Amino acid sequence: MKTSIPLTVGRWPGAVLVFFLTGWLASCSQPPQTFVLRANYKPVGKVLTYLLTSHRVGKAYRDGVVAREIDTKIEAEVIYTTQKILPNGNAMVLEENRWHWDEPVDSSGNVKRKTEEYTYNQEIAPNGRVVSFRMVGQSTPQWENYARQYYEQGVPVFPDSPVAVDSGWTQSVTVDLPDGSKAEAATTYRVKGTTYKLGYQCVVIEYQGNMVFPLFVDPADSTALQGIDRVEAKGILYYGYEAGIAVSSDESRRLNIDRTSIKEGKKVHMTAEYEEVIGYALTGTKTL
Repeated sequence: MKTSIPLTVGRWPGAVLVFFLTGWLASCSQPPQTFVLRANYKPVGKVLTYLLTSHRVGKAYRDGVVAREIDTKIEAEVIYTTQKILPNGNAMVLEENRWHWDEPVDSSGNVKRKTEEYTYNQEIAPNGRVVSFRMVGQSTPQWENYARQYYEQGVPVFPDSPVAVDSGWTQSVTVDLPDGSKAEAATTYRVKGTTYKLGYQCVVIEYQGNMVFPLFVDPADSTALQGIDRVEAKGILYYGYEAGIAVSSDESRRLNIDRTSIKEGKKVHMTAEYEEVIGYALTGTKTL
């Protein structure tokens, strides 16, 4: 049973600003003053590839005592492949994640390279909303629900009406918690302007909010793992409004993890606090 799972992609992608001569020339023409933001996964066979980088620093505790220091750098390749376009315009998309990071040095001074793969099937509406979500391969209802919560809370859903510079929107979700209470997760997005980024004309969107990820007890899990992960996040998203794709993003997070489980017949209380900086950038597009 896995005791942790990487938060999937971050909101959307972050990388180094690239200036192209053609981009400078294009900036001489006036971009539209309002923008209709939509996700474009057409045609079938479209492949979008991103590079994720993450650096987490903090501490993990067991029953109130420091159990380990957290200082982990992660890289991941994230690939979206459009498998089908439905009659209502929604896209069936396969998302593949390949994560790589180094485990802490062991008592012998050795460093172990860790690799994990996560694959998801999603139905995504043109406004970006994830309509349905399913983990592919080995999984449990507990972790599938955890990942689904991320997509419900952490992915921007664009307004139906056009947005203008200095305008924005707020999206919120009510989350059921293991103790029967409820929590509110909300993120505010605001359009700050336009820029040319990685070959795309983009709107620059600032965002800030919180996410709440509950872990409910899985009856099949003898450890009775449960708890709540809380995330405060803020960042900048560069969204290619003409192409209908995320181009890059830079995000900072503060995470508080609070979980309990049964180990060797005893209840164990595990907490963690850490800061995380995430970059996500488009590295390739093609059609199969």
